Amino acid sequence: MCMVIFAPLFAVLAFATCGGYSGQIMVKVECFDKTQNNISISFNYPFRLQEVHFSALLCEGPRKETLFLEGDYASSAQFFVTVSVLAFLYSLLATIVYFFYQNKYREKNRGPVVDFLVTLVFSSLWLVSSISWAKTLSGVKTVTDVHQILLLLSACRAQENLCEVLQEPIWTNLNMSVAFGFLNFFLWAGNIWFAYKETGLHKSIKRYPSRTPSEKRGSFRQYSQTSFDQSGAGFGQRLYNQGSFDLSSGGFSLPQTNLGQAILYQQRIHWCTSDFKSFLMKRQKTEVIYILDGLRASCHFNKGRS
Repeated sequence: MCMVIFAPLFAVLAFATCGGYSGQIMVKVECFDKTQNNISISFNYPFRLQEVHFSALLCEGPRKETLFLEGDYASSAQFFVTVSVLAFLYSLLATIVYFFYQNKYREKNRGPVVDFLVTLVFSSLWLVSSISWAKTLSGVKTVTDVHQILLLLSACRAQENLCEVLQEPIWTNLNMSVAFGFLNFFLWAGNIWFAYKETGLHKSIKRYPSRTPSEKRGSFRQYSQTSFDQSGAGFGQRLYNQGSFDLSSGGFSLPQTNLGQAILYQQRIHWCTSDFKSFLMKRQKTEVIYILDGLRASCHFNKGRS
């Protein structure tokens, strides 16, 4: 709702205070022979100051000189105003679509995604244009400073003549345009998160959260215990006990680990036969890896006894 109200308003204020600016400087020149001349210098948007010229009395009879200001600041000013106008138009369009075409806006999630991307673009444009315009305004103020104007006038450089500044440019509107530019940036940048939430992408990320290594190990333990419990009677009798070698009966018990209680397999199942090994390859990887070391140790033990 803040974007609906403030985005078009701040955009209008930004380009109105900059694009509608007009400044004027008036200087009164009084020559030593009491001849007077009022000089008026006007400049406005887009601040092509090199095209601004004026005529000044030389205080040497009726002769006059024509002077020009320096600098072309049109690019930064026009860029700032262009961003303001585009942001205003998009804000109005987005408001109309959001309120009156909600179904089309939500269809296949295209509207929220487009709005999120455009918000990112305008946030960057507002930042760049505001910084550029603030720097340009500083240059405009320097060129049009009344002391710089007096230095340009030949009559004012002579001590016998009197020069007086009657009017100076008012910079309030241009200063406000810079402020509105940065306000627009903060407004659009602050709306990035809300536009992102509209896309629903954060929900898909939460649906598949990443697991920590400890959680992965816990799920592996649970899977290993369950798969061993459901193995069936194909292995023969399964006894749960502490892991050890039984030298009298030739049996082998896998040691108890953090993957669950060890399983005791009797020697009668023929651990080292090829049929049993092929059966093991059909089991899940977790079971094969878990009992492989125990089988190898049992085979070596039986070979040693034989």
